[in-house]
Amino acid sequence: MIIKKRKLFVSVFSLVVSMTGIFCSEFSSAVDRYIDSLDDVQKISQMFLVNIEGNKTYRSVEFLPDGTPVVPGGVLLFSYNIAETPKEIMEFTSSVEKYCVENNITNAYVAIDQEGGNVNRLREITSRLPSNQKVAEHYSPEQAGGLYSIQAKQMRVLGINMNLAPVIEPVIDSNRGFLGNRSFGNAPASIAYSMKCIAAYEKNGVATVVKHFPGNTNTDPHTGLPVINLSDSDFEMYCLVPFAFAMTQNPSAILMSHTIVKGKDEKSPACLSFYWINDVLKDTLGYEGLVVSDDIFMGALADYGYPPEVAVVQAVKAGTDILMLSEKKFLYAVQMLIEKKSKDKIIEEKINHAVKRIIEFKLKKGVLSIDTSGNIQNKSVLSGKSIEERLDVFYSAKKNGDEL
Repeated sequence: MIIKKRKLFVSVFSLVVSMTGIFCSEFSSAVDRYIDSLDDVQKISQMFLVNIEGNKTYRSVEFLPDGTPVVPGGVLLFSYNIAETPKEIMEFTSSVEKYCVENNITNAYVAIDQEGGNVNRLREITSRLPSNQKVAEHYSPEQAGGLYSIQAKQMRVLGINMNLAPVIEPVIDSNRGFLGNRSFGNAPASIAYSMKCIAAYEKNGVATVVKHFPGNTNTDPHTGLPVINLSDSDFEMYCLVPFAFAMTQNPSAILMSHTIVKGKDEKSPACLSFYWINDVLKDTLGYEGLVVSDDIFMGALADYGYPPEVAVVQAVKAGTDILMLSEKKFLYAVQMLIEKKSKDKIIEEKINHAVKRIIEFKLKKGVLSIDTSGNIQNKSVLSGKSIEERLDVFYSAKKNGDEL
């Protein structure tokens, strides 16, 4: 009897593996067909995460000569993009999808910096979200997981798919002035709390972008070039180990810092470094998710020999998937990459690889969907829900959050 049960188990397991392989193959084929249908501008635009105007109705700020609007792969909300009520935010994020559908453009994901504490774009909208430091001081890791789950449910139903959080760097003397209360604390605390945070957001449909790999210093990268100068043992403990643990929770993305590490590829900031992105992050640590650059317009790059037109190309060659720009216009960078890829097969391969990963990400997070015929649709998982239904979910989650 036991042998028969084992045979049955093996047969069922083999069938599941076979069906999974078929599904993955069909999924990959659907993605390939969809990408083939995009022109070069739409395709490469997927690699950009940029800020947008207003907080009422989305509209593009750039157009091709024939009048076709240019929309990035992701839109980044700052404080001035946050309307006064949850309903207005839902209408604004829905207008992004509506605009894309009307213009036959790939739907954009919606991202925000919602770390908690001082970096809290939704402080007047969602339930209370303390800083990482306060969370570690007043909540157990399990309680923190509940806090972040409730926050994620509110963000998701508001139409926000990606959170540029958490900061998982431990605070040490050389970065304390920059990180402050954005860190959970020492290395053990950073590991324990960041893992709960990542799992909570991802489980509830909001992509996490853990930051800032491989670390920072007290030099603000908005104005200067940070240089990490630690012993090998300290660097491993404070810069590598926390990210290695974070990866076990499968974060959707990791954000590369603008830092140079003493004795390790001192020629390039991490976000432009093939060594840090490929040799360390992917090969050594085994990371398989999306790689996001920190803001390409930051002073750490522009003032030290890496203006945007240089940084964009180097970041792509290094293996970056998503290029973050605080500017609203990015078409010039798209056109520059179109020209570069026509002359450089390596850049073309990097772009194709990145775009496929981004489209797969959008499908996994419900920004795009697949119909019964296996065709990718420009509709999100929220498309079939009314604002009223979404508001019910939002206020229920907010009430739970207010009670924590």
